[in-house]
Amino acid sequence: MNYWKEKKYIGNSEQLFRVNRVKFQDGKADGVSMIEVQNRSGMQFSVNVSRGMDIPYLNFCGENIGYISPCGIVGPQYFDDKGLGFLKSFTAGFLTTCGLKLAGAPCKYGGKEYGLHGNVSHTPAEHVKYGIIEENDGAYAEIFGTVKDAVIFGEKIRLDRKIRCNYKEKKFTIHDKVTNEGYKRVHHMILYHCNIGYPILSPYSEVYIPSSEIIPRNDHSKQGIANCRKVEETDPDYEEMCFYHKLIPDNENCASVAVYNPKLDLGVALKVHLDTLDHFVQWKMMGAGDYVMGLEPGNTTIDGIEDAIKNGSMKYLEPEESVNHEIEVQMIQGKEAFYKLKGGSQG
Repeated sequence: MNYWKEKKYIGNSEQLFRVNRVKFQDGKADGVSMIEVQNRSGMQFSVNVSRGMDIPYLNFCGENIGYISPCGIVGPQYFDDKGLGFLKSFTAGFLTTCGLKLAGAPCKYGGKEYGLHGNVSHTPAEHVKYGIIEENDGAYAEIFGTVKDAVIFGEKIRLDRKIRCNYKEKKFTIHDKVTNEGYKRVHHMILYHCNIGYPILSPYSEVYIPSSEIIPRNDHSKQGIANCRKVEETDPDYEEMCFYHKLIPDNENCASVAVYNPKLDLGVALKVHLDTLDHFVQWKMMGAGDYVMGLEPGNTTIDGIEDAIKNGSMKYLEPEESVNHEIEVQMIQGKEAFYKLKGGSQG
């Protein structure tokens, strides 16, 4: 039954499809504004207007998908932009956006200090719009916001984010337009820090990352490269590992990565457009209380600005130039859907 036929059975469209703006009132989350979306497929997610249009909460069929760090939801006013201070307010959630001038390790470059993962995820959005749009063939929710990563005497970069989902589909799309609003060429780094947590992530889960090459980020990660896709039990002494994957493109120059839990018969996949997001980082952390697998599309390496310039991965924007990035987030329901994603292979 389609949307218009179902409307005959309801008093208000919120029985089928909800988009509401809410505000937190407790602790360090006090004042944080979010837009909550729930559609007919059993999918729910929240967009953090106060924090870069990130997505802290994502649920499907009543099960949590993302990883919520110990600090939980934290307002932008608590941001420490020095060194590793980012971690004190790193909610993680399903999506933390890193950039737009730095994504990755803190560094010094050009006489400036850049803190871990940049500023954009701690910057409130402006010009926010949201709602449900009804059309002849159904309805969809759309959320839009602008986030500015700009400073006097320095870089002036704008992120326009549009998130869209159909009322009955098990997926949503994130479309970003990044623009250099300044009058000098700037470097541009972005990382979509997508974090998968319990219960979707468990020792039973399968991780699918189709790659032709895997490069460990450091010597410690090199020790775990053979089992990089294996999800293990929690270990309080576990030290994080990171791996660079060269994703194998399909005929549309896209690639899909996923985590699927056969015990729940549920999972989540990311479809990445490789035209602009040509790098991919896997973050593996099996710690007790810090149990998370990061599936992280990006446009550069993440070991500092100078390193990205030297290895040729750095991207640039000329004055008034824009670049578009797109990721599709797909819920997986049933092993057949997971095997289809993998190209039909059940191995």
